[in-house]
Amino acid sequence: MVAYKTGSFQRILKSLEPECRAALVYGPDAGLVAERAAALVDAFAGKRRKEATEIVRLDERDLTEDPARLEVELRTIPMFAEGKVVRVSAGARLDVPMLKALLEAPLAGALVIEAAALRPDSALRKLFESHKTAAALPSYSDERSASELIDEELDKADLKIDSDTRSYLMTRLGADQALSRAEVAKLALFASGHGRIAPEDIDAIVGDSAEIAVETFVYEVSGGEAKEALRQLARLAAAGTEPSVALSALGRHFTQLHRIASAQGAGVTIEQALRQLRPRPHFKREKAFVADSRRIGAQRLLEALPLIQDAVKRARLNPDLERAVAERLVLALTRRGDARRASNTSEP
Repeated sequence: MVAYKTGSFQRILKSLEPECRAALVYGPDAGLVAERAAALVDAFAGKRRKEATEIVRLDERDLTEDPARLEVELRTIPMFAEGKVVRVSAGARLDVPMLKALLEAPLAGALVIEAAALRPDSALRKLFESHKTAAALPSYSDERSASELIDEELDKADLKIDSDTRSYLMTRLGADQALSRAEVAKLALFASGHGRIAPEDIDAIVGDSAEIAVETFVYEVSGGEAKEALRQLARLAAAGTEPSVALSALGRHFTQLHRIASAQGAGVTIEQALRQLRPRPHFKREKAFVADSRRIGAQRLLEALPLIQDAVKRARLNPDLERAVAERLVLALTRRGDARRASNTSEP
């Protein structure tokens, strides 16, 4: 029938033709695929009354035990329901030629197949893209789908969010759509009755608090605050965060600082340089981020990177000494004066 391109999934759902009786949803994000497969099941059931529809779930184990199970389900009229929707996970046992034969005849129910990422030459994908009663729907996570997810959950709770806070929330969400929705739903419950989501709400409820503590640590280091950086490092250790994790984050932070400082040296504006960063620093941190990159400078940042890389390597090879290695690195990076002088002294 049609090979849908990526876009608004809700719009695609509404545009499905009445004669569409089978849909394939595929993509690399298992959580997103599962969520959209469930929405397709609801859409097919909605053509009748959902409570009067029999929903059948099949997976690889079911097809291994009974290879004909899918065909039987799709050809058998339900005894105690007005309609049927069969949802199946694609695997090695899913017989595409059998599916093609099934789609040529009237079905007793609708079919929803969920699959991982499929190549354009995939037999399953080509079947659903070309068949007159089927549809193929690719599902890929992107900023638009994440933004739609946020809108859907916050609208349910009658909560608003401004663009900067939305961007910050998106940096806190992971790649899995289902887990991201759970996080946003948790955030909405936490902020219920406040009318608007604030950055502080996100810090309090979304993601791992250790991640926020690591971010605080790296900014203390780039800000030259040795005492506070060491205190944050101790807090991370007490909370169970390995020093090697903090050191790796420090390497990423200084790399980003160097990119900004180098871009400024090449005549690129701050705003243009920041837009190119992935992820972009949270707006509450941007002022400090830019100030640190200017104060340290591209050359000193470049000279600091090998120190950090060497410390990361030493920490991983010597777990018993990683706390000492991390502390020495902090002192080297926050020491006043040229970073070149620090690199000529004992290395962390």
